[in-house]
Amino acid sequence: MLGKQIKNAVASRNALMSTPSTVEAAGSKKAMNRRDYLKTTAIGVAGAGAAALAMPTIAKAQNKTWKLKLQSNWTGLGIESQDRAVDLFVERVNKLSGGRIEVTNFDAEVLLGIGETFRGVGNGVADLAVTASIYHRGIVPVGEYLWAVPFFPLTNVEFYESIYHFMGLKELWREAYAPHNVMHLAYTCSDEWGAMVSTRPVETYADFKGMKVRAFGIWAEWLVKNGASIVTIPGGEIYTAIQTRILDAAAFGAPDAWAGMKMHEICKYYINPSVAPYDVTEIIMNLNTYNEMPADLQEVMLSAARVFNLDITALTIPTDVRGRQVLADGGMETIIMPDEELRKAADWCWNEFISKRGTMPHIDKMIDIYTAAREMYKSYYGPKQLPV
Repeated sequence: MLGKQIKNAVASRNALMSTPSTVEAAGSKKAMNRRDYLKTTAIGVAGAGAAALAMPTIAKAQNKTWKLKLQSNWTGLGIESQDRAVDLFVERVNKLSGGRIEVTNFDAEVLLGIGETFRGVGNGVADLAVTASIYHRGIVPVGEYLWAVPFFPLTNVEFYESIYHFMGLKELWREAYAPHNVMHLAYTCSDEWGAMVSTRPVETYADFKGMKVRAFGIWAEWLVKNGASIVTIPGGEIYTAIQTRILDAAAFGAPDAWAGMKMHEICKYYINPSVAPYDVTEIIMNLNTYNEMPADLQEVMLSAARVFNLDITALTIPTDVRGRQVLADGGMETIIMPDEELRKAADWCWNEFISKRGTMPHIDKMIDIYTAAREMYKSYYGPKQLPV
C-alpha cells in the first residue's frame, strides 16, 4: 500500500512537471528601514522610469548588475534567527554571483505589508520576499496547506527534502504561483509554530472557550470548534493586541520570536507543544525578473535560497534554547498539553485536511503527496527512534 501511495505521489510530480534571547535586534544588518527608504524613494522613482525604456538583450543581461529589493516579513522584529539568516542570504547571493546581483533587504512592513507581499512581488514592488504561503491563501488556496498541516510529522529537514524534491511538491508550488507572475524559489523550514502564549492557563482545548486567539488554517478551525474566536493580525502587532486585550492568546513563532518580542512581559503562560514542528515558509521572486536573468544567475538564486533553508533551520536551535530561558527567567510558566488532548486534536486536524479533497486540483495533489509521505514517515522513522 505504501509503495502504491508513493508511486501515485511521484506520478503527480511527473504530471506537474509536464504542465506549463532577550534579543533586541534592530533587524538585518543589511536591511533598509522605513526612514532610510523614504529618503531615497524620489531618486528611485526617477531611476525606474529611465530603466524601463530599454529591453535588455541577452548580452546586456549577462553584463548587467541586478539590483534586487528583498521584502523580509520578519526581520527587524527582534527574531535573531531571521535577521542573521537574511544577512547570510544577501551576502551569499552577492558572492555567488561575483557581484552581479546586489540584494537590499527591507525590514518587515517597509515596502509591503505582510498581506500585500505576494501581489507586490508579482507586480514588481519588491523583487524578492521571505514570506509564508498562508498569507496569500486567498489568492492561491493551496498555500494554506503548503504552509502547515497541524501535526503532520515534519520533524526534520531531510524528510521534507524528500517530499519537496522527489514527490512533486516543488512542481505543485511553482505551477500554482506562475499565473500570478511569482516564482517560488525554495521552501524554508522556519521554526516551530503553534506553541502559544496566553494570558490564561490552558490545560485542555476546551479551555480556549471564550478566548480571542490569533491562529491560522486548520489549527484555527480546531480552536473555533473548541469555542475560541479567531482574530487575524500581523505578527508584529501581537504584543500590542494582547496588551490592549484585543487578544487573549496567540500562535506565531518559536521561543526566539516570543523572547525577542518580550511576550513574557504581558503573558504568563506558554502552551506547549507546537502543533507544527516546523512551519514551512518560503522565498519568492518576481517571475519576469527571474526569467530575464541568465541561467547561471537563476541558479545562484535557487542555490542561495536552498542554503538559506539550512541556515534558518540551524539557527533556530541555539536561538530557541536561549529564548526559552529568557521566557522562563521572565516568569512565563510552561504548560504541556496532555497526550490525550494532542491525539484528539491530531486526528481531527488530519481528517479536516483530507476532507478538502475535491476543492481544487492543487489541493487534491497535495493531499495525495502528504498521505503517501505520512505513511513513509511511519515506515522509515518508527524503527529508527532512539530513547532520549
